[in-house]
Amino acid sequence: MAGDIDRNQIDSEGRGRSMNKGDVPDPVRRRYYVDERGGPGLGFYADARIQTAAFRDLGARLVSPRADPNAIRDMAAVAHHRGWTVVVVHGEAEFRREAWLRSAALGMEVRGYQPTERDRQELERRLAAQARQAARTANERPERGDAETRDSAAAGRANMRVVEAVVRARVGDRPAQDRMLSAARERLASWLEQGVRVRPVDVARSQPVQDSQRSRDRQRSR
Repeated sequence: MAGDIDRNQIDSEGRGRSMNKGDVPDPVRRRYYVDERGGPGLGFYADARIQTAAFRDLGARLVSPRADPNAIRDMAAVAHHRGWTVVVVHGEAEFRREAWLRSAALGMEVRGYQPTERDRQELERRLAAQARQAARTANERPERGDAETRDSAAAGRANMRVVEAVVRARVGDRPAQDRMLSAARERLASWLEQGVRVRPVDVARSQPVQDSQRSRDRQRSR
């Protein structure tokens, strides 16, 4: 029903590169069947046989009937892809919490949910996961070549910029920042030396880890 569909929302505050329906990152589009049936906007269906969309895209608003972590992950990835800098979350407490975690981990300011201390600790874990994912490479080892070497080095530098931006912005303790960045640089340098192909990180697939340095979350949430 419409009330259920509209209950859980991630809304743009009008700031961003795009408010266009269907403007989504490729990894998100590949995970879903997309059509305009079943309600307003575009429906994103996890399976071709089900009738209810995991979430619907209304342009400046993304809505979901459930607090499904996978759907929320992808809704936040869409908001980030569109350049939304401030989002407002509505709906069930479980939905708003997960939407806060996912959106804040991608650098967006989130309004509509007041995080607890445990929520802040979980955010720190997810930020550490993003830093590790940005430094991770494919297992494949292609033949060495000047072009591939340059591409890997460029991807490695780009990933390190992502790591540093996330860590500096979200981890308040400077010694912890330095330790995380030093470990990431050493790992990256070792992989490049071995000729491992480095690929750009897909932030939409970042997953939480089990341990990280505690720090003070600087994300402003209302």
